Amino acid sequence: MKKLIFIFLSILLFSACQKKPENLIPRQTYKQVLKELILADLVKEKYPKKNSLDNSIIWSVYKKYNVDSLSLKKTTDYYSNHPGELAKIYAEIYDEFKKKADSLEKLVPKEKTKTDKIKLNKNLLHPKKFIKKKS
Repeated sequence: MKKLIFIFLSILLFSACQKKPENLIPRQTYKQVLKELILADLVKEKYPKKNSLDNSIIWSVYKKYNVDSLSLKKTTDYYSNHPGELAKIYAEIYDEFKKKADSLEKLVPKEKTKTDKIKLNKNLLHPKKFIKKKS
């Protein structure tokens, strides 16, 4: 009987801990904020000496989505304790970046590689081109 009560209380306590804290950023907004902060980090890598640029980008992301650093930290802590959900968010961000990269790739003409040029030359110099057909 004591084991049953212990298990019941453990389950009750565990389920009570699963409630979302107040002032969490909505999931979709959090995903967009993360996506833009990833892009800001890429800018920081590209221009490492421009610290003021990095800070202004971060603050503009906060302003754009009407979030503050405390709510972002609380939301990040929450999703860190729920790695499955966080993995889904990052997978969605990856898919969005992949779609964008694919669409940009379609806009940029593909350069012919050396092997493409060789194939082209082989087709032009194929022996059948020089054999005259008997009439």
